[in-house]
Amino acid sequence: MKLLVNDEKTGPPPAALMSLNMLIETLGGRNYTPSEYRGWLEAIGFRDVQVIWFEAAGANGAVIGYKR
Repeated sequence: MKLLVNDEKTGPPPAALMSLNMLIETLGGRNYTPSEYRGWLEAIGFRDVQVIWFEAAGANGAVIGYKR
């Protein structure tokens, strides 16, 4: 489970604020978009990558893929 920012990197607000916080406090750290996770997972052989959005403390989504 992750705090995912949208593909425009403008929200949702909790994820965008956490991404800004990570940029300030770490070297190059930030929250990633579903498209970025999808690209990385597909590059290493995962298929049927999906994003499931939800609201929970400290997370707003999950990126799920399958590897055969």
